[in-house]
Amino acid sequence: MTKMKTLRPSVSGAALTTGLAMTMSAMPLMDAQAQQAASTPSSTEELPTVTVAGDNAPANALEATTGISRIPGTIQDTPQTITVISQETMQQQGVTTLEQALRNVPGVTASSGEGNGGMNGDQFRIRGFQANGDIYVDGLRDFGSYTRDSFAFESVEVFKGSSSENFGMGTTGGAINITQKEAHLGDKYDFEGQIGNGPLYRVVGDVNKQIDDTTAVRFVGMYTEQDLVDRDYMYKDRYGFLGAVGFGLGTDQTLHLNIFYQDGDGQTDMGVPFATRSTGVSLPVTEYPGVSRSNYYGKETDKDNYDVTMFTAKYRNEVNEWLTITNDSRLAYYNRYYTQSAASCAAITCGNFVVNGNPNVPYTLGGPAGFDQETYGGQNITTAIADFNIGGFRNQFVAGVDLFFQNDARSYFTNVPSTKTVGTVADPSFYNSNSFYVYDSGLNLRRSQATNSAIFASDRFWFVDTVSLLAAGRFDNYNINYETSSTGGKRPAPNVPGWTDYDSHSSFFSPSLSLIWEPTKEQTYYVSWGKSYTPPGGNVAVTPNPLSATSALEPESNETAEIGAKFSLLDGKLGLTGALFRTIKGNAYYFNDATQLFDQTGDKQRVQGVELGATGNLTDAWTVQAAYTYLDSEITYSPTASNIGNEVNYAPRNSASIWTTYDVAKHWFTQIPGELLVGGGISYTDGYYTNTANTSWVPETFSLDALVSYKQGNYRFAVNGYNLTDELNYVAGFNNRAVVGTGRAVVFTVGATF
Repeated sequence: MTKMKTLRPSVSGAALTTGLAMTMSAMPLMDAQAQQAASTPSSTEELPTVTVAGDNAPANALEATTGISRIPGTIQDTPQTITVISQETMQQQGVTTLEQALRNVPGVTASSGEGNGGMNGDQFRIRGFQANGDIYVDGLRDFGSYTRDSFAFESVEVFKGSSSENFGMGTTGGAINITQKEAHLGDKYDFEGQIGNGPLYRVVGDVNKQIDDTTAVRFVGMYTEQDLVDRDYMYKDRYGFLGAVGFGLGTDQTLHLNIFYQDGDGQTDMGVPFATRSTGVSLPVTEYPGVSRSNYYGKETDKDNYDVTMFTAKYRNEVNEWLTITNDSRLAYYNRYYTQSAASCAAITCGNFVVNGNPNVPYTLGGPAGFDQETYGGQNITTAIADFNIGGFRNQFVAGVDLFFQNDARSYFTNVPSTKTVGTVADPSFYNSNSFYVYDSGLNLRRSQATNSAIFASDRFWFVDTVSLLAAGRFDNYNINYETSSTGGKRPAPNVPGWTDYDSHSSFFSPSLSLIWEPTKEQTYYVSWGKSYTPPGGNVAVTPNPLSATSALEPESNETAEIGAKFSLLDGKLGLTGALFRTIKGNAYYFNDATQLFDQTGDKQRVQGVELGATGNLTDAWTVQAAYTYLDSEITYSPTASNIGNEVNYAPRNSASIWTTYDVAKHWFTQIPGELLVGGGISYTDGYYTNTANTSWVPETFSLDALVSYKQGNYRFAVNGYNLTDELNYVAGFNNRAVVGTGRAVVFTVGATF
């Protein structure tokens, strides 16, 4: 029977940590006086009220929950480095995409991967390790490859370090989780419009309506038209909506249903080529005189058009004081039309001339013509979270089952004629000849089907109130079938000429162990160790050729050790974090740009470093979010002897970000009604290599951003400035190309909330 909640707060999530409050079953750990105080409310005590996550998220992110049912508790008592980008921070910064939100997280870099796919679908690396299959929404896999707009985000969390015991295969450097907006109790109507140079036009509407005491609905809509500043021909247009309904809100049994849709239309950006040199390290051609940052080396037929439909159901039943059951499900469908032109600048014919000051030489265009892609997938995770005592010792036990499937089908295009007209590095040609076209013969097909079944369990055992041991493990069984065809159509029978099959079956166990000391509720110290595995073909939506006949790939093995501390200061208003870590990857493989296949290198890679962070309020008017990451990387073994001792690609040594705001109307200009925020931030990333040979280098990036925002009553007005020093930055890299970032941009925002 469903009952309304009164004094008992809801139990939160499940696997790495303790909850916000001790359950009734844990009462024996308290003394008699504490038990009486906990069970007897004062006459003036008020019942808890239902709050909206985005509006009431704590400024100190350590006090926030993870948002994932199988990872209970708060960020404070989770023995892992976790960075949270809140709704407030994203609104202040005018964030519109996941990539922009992740600029707040040092140690996360973008790679343009996708098999020569350019920065046309979210492709990230965490601590230098590929994370293209490690993007989650509400703890469930987001199977597709697309640019994720932020209009439906409540927050973004980045879990760093090997995390397979919670997320499954992959997660070498960590996992990225998006918490999606949900229906909530209370009525709220929010509207926002943006206009900026480029030009940029954007509107977002967010309407929540309470239907009865326990039911609410929500609708969020977005429309964006954007031409990228200082990038010729580049545009990214999209629209989308989120529909949500919540049942049983404020009770012990809740059900959230979300339907998400996003449609995108943009120019494919394969980046600028490196000026390959006969000797020395290669740099992007835009680093040399006579080459404009605005140059676009693709063609007018290069398009990235996609649509995403995602249905999510989240059920939670707080069965009693010690047991909670959750069931999370997803079905998702993705379409993508993708055409491309990958520019290169070889040493003899191009690179040496550009390096020596002559950019008036032709480049070349290559890579596959593109494809028409259809992807769909589903996942279901059932989790039980139990708090109980054994012999007077508290335990928090979590166990569950995780099942998912994913299908991907691609029909590859053909260019006619096979070669495209090009200009020079200084003056590239955008338009095709009149006779050029791209067509789908229907003969070059690639299909992948993958399934995974897993069981997971963890137990956190408290020796005393302040010391606990968390042991967790997950067993996965992953199967993938990949087939290619040069004859098209459905396969009539096995062993038909023109059809080729590849299969891979991987089973692996991912353990983790953490020792946690919490001398006070404001302090957490931990030592953690965990392993993860990445099987071949782990995410077929971003892997054009996941398997090959020439190499029977074994799973990559990954191992992370971390020592960390988390502190809440100033009565919980400010959170500080610090960690030392080391990740070792064995049996590394990479995508071969020439063959379009994955090659197993046998490399062993080591990345170690430092993570520092601060989040919250320094005063009642001054907020800050800051982070710093140092990565010391090395290829410790490779069959290619010359690579031993090289740095791991995509692992910048130093990276940092800071975002801070001050409400000057609160203390300085008290005569001004409302809230007047003045703020800004800096993001910096060292340069990094894009290949294991360490012959191609993406230079450092630096961006100075600023904000002035005024809020009075129901209305908000803001102006944001981005890259105010107009630096030449690169937002992504891949092997022999780098994607140029936008120039100086200014965006005006008007918002209203009722």
